Amino acid sequence: MKQPLESLVIRDAAPGDARQIAEILVEDWQTAYRGIIDSAYLDAMDVEERYRREVQRYRQYVVASAGGEVLGFAWNELTGDGAADCEIVALYVRYARRHCGVGKALFQHALETFRAAGRKRMIVWCLRGNAEARRFYERMGGELYQTGTHPWGDRAYEMVSYLYHLDGGENGQLAAIYRT
Repeated sequence: MKQPLESLVIRDAAPGDARQIAEILVEDWQTAYRGIIDSAYLDAMDVEERYRREVQRYRQYVVASAGGEVLGFAWNELTGDGAADCEIVALYVRYARRHCGVGKALFQHALETFRAAGRKRMIVWCLRGNAEARRFYERMGGELYQTGTHPWGDRAYEMVSYLYHLDGGENGQLAAIYRT
């Protein structure tokens, strides 16, 4: 297991982070989703094209950085849909920096932000076939909630969601994990 990063900072993304956000997203997709999403779709992903998108929407993200390097990012949103009133829309960690606390720090930041906003139930969606992400969200205390599909390229992929009770409700272990 890799050592945790002592100098990790979670902050709002800045325009200068957009390229690293694009690099992380493309690398993660091409690595983590290989065998889940069609290879042709993954192989067509391009950092430059992704950068042009991310430079337009970086304000939606928080980043985890250390020593000037963006190690991961998350997109957290307040919602009013169904059983959840907030959502982690995306959470990505630079592939070489996985398993050293970056994802957990981004997740915890989302919880703190949502709790401060008075939110009670958070949802996270991921690909059904993404076993690593599913294990992570289960370890963070999520309960399997809904299924659905999402289109990428020419086909739809099966998704699963996890629901978190931020007030210590049904999955009260979540409250215990982050009270320290």
